[in-house]
Amino acid sequence: MKNIVIIGAGPAGRFAAMDAAEKSNNVTLIEKRHIGGKCLNQACMVVCALSDVAKHVEQSQNFNDLGIVESEIKVDYAKTAAQIKQTQKKIRHIITAETKGTGVEYVRGEASVDADRKVVIVDDEDEYPYDKLLVCTGSSPLLPDIPGIENAYTYKDTLKFEQIPEKLVIIGGGSTAAEYANIFSSFGSQVDILCRSSFLKMLGDNEAEEYIVSNLLKNTIVHENVEIKEITDRSVITNYGEIEGTVLLATGVTPNSEIVKDIVEIDDKGHIIVDSHMQTSNPDIYAAGDVIGGLLSTPVSRMEGMVAINNIIGNEVEADYSLIPLTITLNYDVSYMKGDKVNNNGKQVSLPGAGGPGSFWNILNGKMGMTKENIDFESGKINNVLAITPSSNIALPYMIKIMKDGNDDDFSNFLEIHPTTDGIFKLAQYYKRYS
Repeated sequence: MKNIVIIGAGPAGRFAAMDAAEKSNNVTLIEKRHIGGKCLNQACMVVCALSDVAKHVEQSQNFNDLGIVESEIKVDYAKTAAQIKQTQKKIRHIITAETKGTGVEYVRGEASVDADRKVVIVDDEDEYPYDKLLVCTGSSPLLPDIPGIENAYTYKDTLKFEQIPEKLVIIGGGSTAAEYANIFSSFGSQVDILCRSSFLKMLGDNEAEEYIVSNLLKNTIVHENVEIKEITDRSVITNYGEIEGTVLLATGVTPNSEIVKDIVEIDDKGHIIVDSHMQTSNPDIYAAGDVIGGLLSTPVSRMEGMVAINNIIGNEVEADYSLIPLTITLNYDVSYMKGDKVNNNGKQVSLPGAGGPGSFWNILNGKMGMTKENIDFESGKINNVLAITPSSNIALPYMIKIMKDGNDDDFSNFLEIHPTTDGIFKLAQYYKRYS
């Protein structure tokens, strides 16, 4: 049995804590804010909740346009935010009970580390000795050095809006910018996205980016190669002029590594440096999740936490970053891959989205989405997949399993649920027709 202290009760820390406790270790999990971390309380779940409402608004408008349903949808944002907060509270209650039920000691308070004595001090009072320490302290919004930055909101503040902004200016060009543009444009805001370089460049696919802008983001103008001069309380001043609206930052995150900045090695961006076992330069301290950088997603953080805890308790494993599924949550999810084994060295084949749940009533307007695969026709291996469909966030992880363990021929006896809106499996099964 080991004394293990984990700082941070987000996906990385909480799952690691439960796993270690279930294996008869003495585990203390310390969190200074809310259990569930950024995902539940500020980011992923907030985006999912607001996106569900946005999808309903868009679907209702489409039904109106088709003459199927006569209704006028109006979103009460204050009530929406209040209901989200109530739901978060309920989830926190459930997962707190789940965590404690495995034998984890859950402690609320602000932690500091005394590495020489190998203790964690909470609120400058209580001390928790450790054999091994796991740091899962996550990240916070990155605030660029821009005059007037205090006038901007971040993802942490979106539930504080008293009403839907008439005009919204989003600074940033990644997934967070796209997701909030989708949400608030569906709610009726006029949205401007200001990108320092290009929009959604992490996709590496101009066709997909153009499809998203043209078909999924209504009432939205994307400005690229923008230099931000100043942010005021009602606008952003750029090298192209002044753009009015409530300002939302989507400029990335910065790691919360201050707690161990003088104890372990940290890179020039503040990320804790770890090896493939999640071990830091201090052999008794491990780290996982956003605080170490890399691909920032809940499943990746959870994987890193599990890798760390397995190595802490003596099971030597390494993190696998070969194929990572990622999704931009829009009215159609945009799912894509990153990782060491992802490439575009084969032949690119594509297929329009199919009619099915979530897309049937868009057949007549042609907004069906798309699926693209890069395939090596010699080996049958799939190199890369990108899908813009209602079911892509479900289908892509299955495809990754096939990519890791087999090839296209494994689909000869594969049975999916029908109807499905995704062309991933269809392309994989019948790719030779496109050669």
